[in-house]
Amino acid sequence: MAWRVLVADDDPEICTLIKTILAKGPYEITLCNDAESALVHIQRDDPYDILISDFMLPGISGIELITQVRQNGATSRMPIVMISGHNNYAMDARAKAAGANAFLNKPFTLSQLRTTVHQLLTDPLSVLGA
Repeated sequence: MAWRVLVADDDPEICTLIKTILAKGPYEITLCNDAESALVHIQRDDPYDILISDFMLPGISGIELITQVRQNGATSRMPIVMISGHNNYAMDARAKAAGANAFLNKPFTLSQLRTTVHQLLTDPLSVLGA
């Protein structure tokens, strides 16, 4: 079984990095360069198992994206990893208050991303609201 991963990040290098890191595992990865595209995929495609979103996105922000995901009954329990190039406790707190399960600062290590994604997909206690 492949886990379905949706990635929203406007940096093509980060998207490629995430896809490369997760490609070795049981993951099917969809990449989006903004939150609006991610929302279209969420509404149109088969359900995703996890969302990885950048904090700063063109158009609507990553915070607004995860807020909308949490407000949708069909996706409200989807695990969410927020990533950001800004090492700032306030951003981490805002992301978690909006509903992110985890926050990773860029640059993150291969191990950090793999471990975080695996934990959120396999440990029901790490999923918001469980």
